[in-house]
Amino acid sequence: MAEPKTISELIDAFGGATKFAEVIDKIPSTASEMKRSGSIRPRYWPKIIEAAAARGIEGVSPESLMQMHLNEEAAS
Repeated sequence: MAEPKTISELIDAFGGATKFAEVIDKIPSTASEMKRSGSIRPRYWPKIIEAAAARGIEGVSPESLMQMHLNEEAAS
């Protein structure tokens, strides 16, 4: 799997909103909203980075998450 370049790709890499919601300990609608808005609050980043590493999802770091957000802002 290619490294995720967007928030949507990142959430899909985890298997979708429901699986991603489990990682961040939130309900699926919260993850769906993150995907729709292209934004994940930084307080979730440590869990996401750890879970990505455990699942073999490459390229997920504070820097890559920041870049994903910058890309989303530039596209809007």
